Amino acid sequence: MDKKKAWNILKPVLKIAFTMLALWLVYTKVDLAAVRRLWKEANGWWLIPALAAFVICQVITSFRLLYFFRNIGLPLSARSNLRLYLLGMFYNLFLPSGLGGDGYKIIVLKQRYPTTHKEVFSAVFFDRLAGLWGLGFLVSCFSLSLPEVRQYSAWILAAFAGGTLVYYFILRRYFNRVSRHFFATHLLGICTQSLQLATVAFILAALGCRASYWPYFAIFLLSSLASLFPFSIGGLGAREVAIVWGAGIFGLDKDLAVSVSLSFYLITMAMALSAIFILFGRERERSPESSATAADPAGEH
Repeated sequence: MDKKKAWNILKPVLKIAFTMLALWLVYTKVDLAAVRRLWKEANGWWLIPALAAFVICQVITSFRLLYFFRNIGLPLSARSNLRLYLLGMFYNLFLPSGLGGDGYKIIVLKQRYPTTHKEVFSAVFFDRLAGLWGLGFLVSCFSLSLPEVRQYSAWILAAFAGGTLVYYFILRRYFNRVSRHFFATHLLGICTQSLQLATVAFILAALGCRASYWPYFAIFLLSSLASLFPFSIGGLGAREVAIVWGAGIFGLDKDLAVSVSLSFYLITMAMALSAIFILFGRERERSPESSATAADPAGEH
């Protein structure tokens, strides 16, 4: 067995182990009885707008990705792209393999279109960066409103502004093709991150939070950074560890903060599970003339 095959086997094992360890660390810091009580007494009606906000967020995120695919000349329809996006979510959450959702998208698009690995990878990568930029924008704004970090807000804003200028220059200078529609894609980055905060707000309302939502928004945004690192299954565990750490810094209710994080993860799972209909409907929907795209379960029909 070569090193690549061994790593492909070891990687999902390490992900599962890290996720379990992170969750164990979290649950040693929270009161499980209190978490269960929060969920038991939750107002489920608030979860309906929470789910709606999250669905809208993911649809807009898929359109942001579509901008980048079209920048490199891929003629995907919005419907085909959304199907591919949902399958990527499914791979990230339920199949902790070495492939991952982004890797799946790259393989499918390379099989279907005359494009290169470098082009598709750059589209997916810069889509992620647009979302990360939107996250950084909101974190910078929140630094102005939180007393615990307000003394550092000038430095945070200066770093974000300077980083944005460097980021824009590099994109336009070296990745001009993929960086078209820069302002549209990055405004969508702010929009999607804001919709995630709307989801969190509805979850907080469902769990009966009577304190200010702003500190919970701040630690959620910071925990989103932790979930970007591919050490756990779909960010589970990594986000919760960051949430507990942030709740300690801001003096927040750790039980409530972890309940919000886990509720958000369950909503994400519900959205990702919709890809099952795509997987099981593939054979029924595929027309005879589309056999050339047999490897693409997200193909247009």
